[in-house]
Amino acid sequence: MTTTINATVYLNDTTTFRGRFGEGLPAQLREATRFTAQLPAGDPASAVIALLRTVFDELNVDDPSTEWAQQYRRDRNRSFSVGDVVVLGETAWACASFGWDSISAEQLRDALSH
Repeated sequence: MTTTINATVYLNDTTTFRGRFGEGLPAQLREATRFTAQLPAGDPASAVIALLRTVFDELNVDDPSTEWAQQYRRDRNRSFSVGDVVVLGETAWACASFGWDSISAEQLRDALSH
């Protein structure tokens, strides 16, 4: 059985962003897209990682296969990168150099207010 989840993608507009989310200059997030997605069946932690991988892959190819990623491209957004954020349900994940870092609601709120 799959579960439907709300997803929001935020791009980090800090031009000098380096390293991990929350280190160095403050992140400056702006909403790029929102959509509903299906969490794959199975272990919940593995399902979340699988969905995050799908988001990353879809937002970094020239010809994405999902409608939400195609709209993201039509809106002329850049490729998804380190420091950008995906919120799945009520949990925020920052793209890291290797994998994903969970970020707090406070970190997300601060990055959205800049």
